[in-house]
Amino acid sequence: MIRIALSNLRSASGRLVAAGIAVAVSVAFMVAALLFAQGFGDTLANQVRSSWAGADVAVLVDDPEDPADAAEPAEVLTDDLLDDVAAVDGVETAHLEETGFLMASAGASSVSASVTGLPTNNDDPVAGALPEAADELSLTEADAEALGVAVGDTVTLDGHAAAAGTEGPEYTVSGLLPGSASLQLTLHLTDNGLEAAPTEAVPTAIRVSAADGADPAALSTTIHDATGAAPVAVSTVEEVVEQQIQDLSGSTNMLATIGIAFGLLSVGVASLVISNTFQVLVASRSRVLALYRAVGATARQLRGATLLEGLVLGVVGAAAGVVLGLLIGWGLSGLVRAMWMPDFAQIAPTPAALLVGPLVGITVTVLAGMVPAFKAGGVSPIEALRPADVSPAQARFPWVRMLVGGLLGAGGLALCLLAVSIQSVVVGIAGCFTLFIAVLVAARVFVPPLIGVMGRALSAVTGRSPSILLAGRSASSAPGRTSSTTAALLIGITLVSAVLVGAASLQRTIELSTAEDTPVDLVVDGSGDEVAAVLDESTVVDERSVIPAAHAEATITGAPAGSSGADSDAEGTGAWTGDLTGDLTVASAQAADDPVLRSDGFDIGPGTIRLAPGELGAEGATADYEGLETTVAVGGETFTFTVDPSRNVPAGTALVSGEDAARIADAAGGDAAEQTWVRLADDATITQIESLTSQLSALDVTADANPSLMRAQYADIFQVAITIVLGLLAAAVVIAVIGVSNTLTLSVIDRRREGALLRALGFSRGALGRMITVESLLMTVIALVVGVGLGTFFGWVGTASLTGESIEPTLSVPPLPLALIGIAAVAAAVLASALPARTMSRVAPAEGMSEE
Repeated sequence: MIRIALSNLRSASGRLVAAGIAVAVSVAFMVAALLFAQGFGDTLANQVRSSWAGADVAVLVDDPEDPADAAEPAEVLTDDLLDDVAAVDGVETAHLEETGFLMASAGASSVSASVTGLPTNNDDPVAGALPEAADELSLTEADAEALGVAVGDTVTLDGHAAAAGTEGPEYTVSGLLPGSASLQLTLHLTDNGLEAAPTEAVPTAIRVSAADGADPAALSTTIHDATGAAPVAVSTVEEVVEQQIQDLSGSTNMLATIGIAFGLLSVGVASLVISNTFQVLVASRSRVLALYRAVGATARQLRGATLLEGLVLGVVGAAAGVVLGLLIGWGLSGLVRAMWMPDFAQIAPTPAALLVGPLVGITVTVLAGMVPAFKAGGVSPIEALRPADVSPAQARFPWVRMLVGGLLGAGGLALCLLAVSIQSVVVGIAGCFTLFIAVLVAARVFVPPLIGVMGRALSAVTGRSPSILLAGRSASSAPGRTSSTTAALLIGITLVSAVLVGAASLQRTIELSTAEDTPVDLVVDGSGDEVAAVLDESTVVDERSVIPAAHAEATITGAPAGSSGADSDAEGTGAWTGDLTGDLTVASAQAADDPVLRSDGFDIGPGTIRLAPGELGAEGATADYEGLETTVAVGGETFTFTVDPSRNVPAGTALVSGEDAARIADAAGGDAAEQTWVRLADDATITQIESLTSQLSALDVTADANPSLMRAQYADIFQVAITIVLGLLAAAVVIAVIGVSNTLTLSVIDRRREGALLRALGFSRGALGRMITVESLLMTVIALVVGVGLGTFFGWVGTASLTGESIEPTLSVPPLPLALIGIAAVAAAVLASALPARTMSRVAPAEGMSEE
């Protein structure tokens, strides 16, 4: 058995190269994914340890079993508790750490950041000095590089709920601290600076430094006893770090799981390539295998030799994949350090990366060779007398495949429709997977006949071209090889199409849903030549409309108890008492030109006013203000409305009907104002929108572009998601292309007599080459048509499953990306067929006809 396997390997080493590459690529993908996930986990662990540097014991608010029983940190971590902790014997220093969250801006960079007090680890700054004034801050070198600042630069801090057009206080970078980047960009301020920051600093922990010689574990027990009945958890910093790393390990595990999942997908595609390779090899060796049987080899020995051949292929491919995976992992980590995270941990080989990928690759390779192995063992000695290079094509129709595929397809389709009706993502995934398996099972039923029909049709269109006609017949006469190769392409095309259509549909569904509530992209509380000039110069402004408005005083009467400006009744029953008053600009959507509006969501009925209660200082749920009486005072007149509370109104604006707006404008008289409503381009980016609002804010007008910013943020998120998923699918697509080239190459080797005969009958080298290329293109076109169709359906099912009952899913088919898929697939088919076509065209008639 071993000698037969070695003989087969020597004779077919060239034919196994492509299959080995497929194994290596899939294994390399899994190895790189596991290494990168490990590096990401190490980076998070380093950041956690860095955040607790200099502390030995941590006092945190205790987490009760019932979240409803959780105490407010400010009520637990008090100055009195800090004094009790500091008084414990063995404590050198105790510091109450407070943290707030806001936006930090410097130049063109604007990121979410946390602000806290000065560091307590006693490390000297690597540049500059620690903050001393209230308008100074410091941060780590890595955070400074991420924000793009240095010592002496200015950072602007804004609250997350800052009004449009307003800017927060500015702080000067006084020093840069050692250490890695933190989990979130962290700014260290003085106590006065922390009080002046536009955020509410909340106590998070008491950090304790132990005196020299004190044991942190014993000290934590002593501190716990000293805190008495306070709802706190006292632990050593090592225990806290381990717990936080464990909590964060979910992200690392998820990243590794995703990498393995896509790696398994690549291995699945590779298994089709491997199975195809061995089936062609076994078919081409039928006479040799029959001779082995004739001289005494058993069927078991032939099966074992074929499986051993697959094992050797798997081991060699896996070994190459491990080396390639290590190189890719190191390259990715270097790229991340250079472009994103300078302190990303160095990647080191791990047992999981070195074992999981290779074991999966080897196992799948052996399994993929089992069916060809049983075929090898089933060769009869009489086959040695048959003068044919390959087994004859099966004439029987694959009824079993058609039946199984039909049943699976019906079940998968039913699950997909059920998922859409009940909005279940899990059921949708199960339905799509089942339907996809059904298509793969039934590929042998419909692929060869379709290729034959397409070959005849294309031949008729091109004037009965013999090379095209023969290409269709050749592909359809080997149904197993053709359907398996097409299935490998089908997997990649279907998944890529599903991702593109699903992302485009979900993005469009969200856009239309948000447009129902916020139909105006940008509202400028003002007008004039300067505003018009800025808007006209912008490349992202599609339409604009100036509408009449009026500045008025709005008052909600009978506001809920506890609202700002509204007091609870004396008995504490929570009755409706007090008024909320503030200045708003009153306008109507009916005065705007239709092209500016994305929907009729701003249409208001007479006698109703839509406003955001928060603009008047309200607190609590918006629905609490539904139906309350609201008065609008302007020009000495007062108008009474019923309030329709909503957060989906432009900042500082109240909306009324066209009739009511006209009455208010008449009352305003000469004090009437104007607003400019703007529709922006659908593909406007966050940077472009923020640049436009900054230019408008410089004109001393308020510009609210929150709806368009939200749309742009969704677009960015979807673009990043698409890029990541397509990158993960790249390995499967590459393997599928390798499979096409491999199958064509093997078929050319086994069809040398056919090529020689065609040359002898008058075929030119170019005609033979075109025949192979057309054969590749026919399989690609079938994969494209079926794959894009399936991907579109899967994308719609995914979108409909994710959206709730109140949102109508919208199918959006992106023509340009799908067209690029088609172009890329055709180009890949031509490239994959280049070498086989060249080999076929160079067969000499006499040499090919003489081969046995």
